[in-house]
Formats: sequence, C-alpha cells, structure tokens
Amino acid sequence: MRLKIEMQANVHNRGSSKLKRGMMVWHLYTDIENQFVEMIDVFPPARVTEKAEKNMVAVIKVPELNPGESFSPTVVLRIDTITRDWLMEPQTTTEERIARTRGIYCSMQKYWETDDPLVQELSQKAAERTGDDESYARLVYQMVRDSMKLKTHLEERRGAARAIREKEGDCDEHADLFIALLRAVRIPARRIVGHYYRGGPEPEPHAWAEMFLERNGWIPVDPALDNFGSMSENYFSRIREGLVSERPTIQLKWSGIATEAPTVEEEVRMSILKNGQA
Repeated sequence: MRLKIEMQANVHNRGSSKLKRGMMVWHLYTDIENQFVEMIDVFPPARVTEKAEKNMVAVIKVPELNPGESFSPTVVLRIDTITRDWLMEPQTTTEERIARTRGIYCSMQKYWETDDPLVQELSQKAAERTGDDESYARLVYQMVRDSMKLKTHLEERRGAARAIREKEGDCDEHADLFIALLRAVRIPARRIVGHYYRGGPEPEPHAWAEMFLERNGWIPVDPALDNFGSMSENYFSRIREGLVSERPTIQLKWSGIATEAPTVEEEVRMSILKNGQA
C-alpha cells in the first residue's frame, strides 16, 4: 500500500518573553522491514538524520517567536508498506550478536518494572511451563491478552506494574507488560510507537513491541491487535524505544528562560495514493 503521510507541528509561545534560538527534533519514522520511505519533504527545509535505534528525525530551526506567535512546520512522507510475516524468514544470528542484544535490551527501565513482585511471579510461572524463548513469548503474549481488558487511548501511560494489577489498559499497557515479562527472563524486547491506518484521514496512534529471537532476529508483536511475528500493511512504524523507554515525538529546546514553556502540538493525516499520484 502506498501512503501519503502529512504531519504538521505547531509551536506556540504562550509566555510573555520572546522565544529565541529554538530548535526542534521531530521523529518522522523508524527503519523497519515492511515499510519503505520513497519521499521526504520538510518545510521549511531542514536536516533529516538518523538517530539512535534507526530513528529518522528532522532537526528544524525555530524562528524567534514573540509572545502569542506560533511556528508551524510541515512534513510530507510517501511510503510503501507491505504485509510481512517475520517467522517465515529464519536467519542466522551470531553468538556475539545474541550476547550483545541481551546485554542491551534486557534491563529494567521506567514502564518496564522487571523487578516488580507480580511481574516476577508471572514470568516464573510462564518460564516453568515453557522450554525456549519463542514458546515463552507466545505464552506470555496470550496471558497478556487474556488478563487485560483493552481500553481506548488512556490519558496516561501506566507501565507494566500498574497494568498487571489493574488488568486493563490501552495498547501502551499491553506492549509494556509484554516487554517487561520478556526482559524479566532476559529475552530482549523493545517498543515501537507509530500509527495504525484504518482508512480514515486521521490514523490511530498505536504502540506495540519487538522481541528478539535467535532464529529470526527482531520480530514485531502486537498484543493489543493480536499479531505475533507479523504486521499488515496498515502499520506505520515511527519511533523505536529500547535503549530508553520513552522518546518524545517532538523535542523542543531554546536558549534563555521562558516565563511559560511553549506548547507543542502535532496533527497527522494519512491517505492512500493511487497509481500515478505523487
């Protein structure tokens, strides 16, 4: 599927002093094997560069803003997406890569409380019933789906420790609990933030997980939408979070002290491009 993705940000100076020498870092997309970016158009023109974990960002200079003024840069992406099943494509993984990946992507972090007593208890129960990483992950995946009521777009991200107790959450809690349960037994896991396209102009904000299997490398897992090892063409992967558990979509920096921090908002729209459309 060929998608046109239009993003517009709005930086509004709501304080009483001038906003000077502002700089924004805007996450655009992350490198994943079922989406292919064909075009990037940023206005005003900006530097697009790769950051940690293969995240592509636009670094945009913000003009001086007097109190009450706004700045609204735009980005247009054209991407091709495909449906893919990673489990159908085994690969050879070196012992060095396996050890390095376990060392990096198994630590406890905010939202992934691997030392929480209930997380530890559930992970041990699952480990006793399984014999390898994939069977453990499949069992935990089903446990998360069976035990948690899926809510719609909660206002706050609660994390694994709250999710396992409250037994409800949106896509964030489903992904975070799955990641914590994998990291608790040293199976590498990380988070993907993006959008799910259902056909309307406003795509659904969404989060899911990636886990590392020795025979397959990194594979996507989406407990909220019931996808293990595969992704449809409707997913748009935008930010990968594993070295840290949270990366803001837009990060704004400026010099001096503002009487009130500027507001930063974003609007994302998607549409399908037909043959011949640019």
